[in-house]
Amino acid sequence: MRAKNITLGFLAAVLVISACTRQQEPTEPRGGGSAEPLDSGSGSGGTKTLQVLKSGTGSGTVTSSPTGINCGTTCSRSFSTGTTVTLTATPASGSVFGGWSGGGCSGTGPCTTQLNANTTVTATFNPSTPPPPPPTGTFTLTVTKVQNGQGTGTITSSPAGINCGTTCAASFPAGTVVTVTATTSTGQFSGWTGGPCAGSANSNCTFALNANTSMTATFDSQAMVFLDATLPDGNVGADYSAFINTNGGSGGQDQFSIIAGSLPDGLQMSKFFGVQSTLISGRPTRTQTSTFTVKAQDQSSSATRTFTITINGPVTLAITLPGPTASSGTVGTAYFQNLFASGGATPYTWSITGGQLPPGLGLVSAANGNRIEGTPTTAGTFTFTLTVRDKGGQQASQQTSITIN
Repeated sequence: MRAKNITLGFLAAVLVISACTRQQEPTEPRGGGSAEPLDSGSGSGGTKTLQVLKSGTGSGTVTSSPTGINCGTTCSRSFSTGTTVTLTATPASGSVFGGWSGGGCSGTGPCTTQLNANTTVTATFNPSTPPPPPPTGTFTLTVTKVQNGQGTGTITSSPAGINCGTTCAASFPAGTVVTVTATTSTGQFSGWTGGPCAGSANSNCTFALNANTSMTATFDSQAMVFLDATLPDGNVGADYSAFINTNGGSGGQDQFSIIAGSLPDGLQMSKFFGVQSTLISGRPTRTQTSTFTVKAQDQSSSATRTFTITINGPVTLAITLPGPTASSGTVGTAYFQNLFASGGATPYTWSITGGQLPPGLGLVSAANGNRIEGTPTTAGTFTFTLTVRDKGGQQASQQTSITIN
């Protein structure tokens, strides 16, 4: 009986050991194939190693974020695969950081790299070059002034020394901060050439004088521009006049011409009317709108502008002078009264169509104006009808009286 119990106990122990052995064996994945153990160098898990190398004859340290590299002493560290690591280089005294290479990094800013593989980044440190000693002694600043056309001006300096004008060169201690100023008299300042201000159109330029320096300031004529943007409208048959004026340019007589389009019928433009102006004048003959381009040209510059003139229909003819009562006169003293009308189409024709003028006076039509004139011989008040007729047949009449004392 005792032997049987021993046998049963032995069998139970064997079964327990067998079960434990099966639990420790790898489990076959579903779908077939064998399971492979994780490798620290592959897949989305595991780690990757970031190594920092230093090159160059300078010195410095490289640190990482996340922490782990302080190179210095610790120049290699493993991080989880996919980790983004930022490296920062700090040069030692007497050195400068020259830049990164490897790991997709370049330049001198922080290096950021993502560790999807073992990666090596090199940081280069170079010795810094001490600045040269400042210059000593004195240096001469020379300014040349160029004046084109109507452009004039002066150059001065601060500290004082240049006044060009007359004094166009001066010496200053080495390292002096000098401001040169171009002041325009006529025209415009066009800019600096040569020296530290080359290419600048600013009339003020500041620089440290560390060598003998020459520079040029140029003054030019102001660009030619038209002062008028629009021209007045006109009326058929009515006298029309409008000036066009310019400013700037290189000086001399401006010549005006129409280079595109045309004036309204009946108008003309003078080649010039004054040094920088012209006149458009005449009597428009029909209603129309005309667009035209005017060019102004002087010795070496020019400008163009497009204008429009609209000609409207005739204005109703009316007598504007004299009114119902003309100027009075005196027997035996020369007398005159100007006659004016507006509207209609010039020229005008004047006549007396009723009553009578004072004895000794008559109606005069002349190139220098229409008027009543003469020497009255009889005192009294005389009433008459004054009539004006225009070129197109319109007419206007007014009863007027003249008193002779």
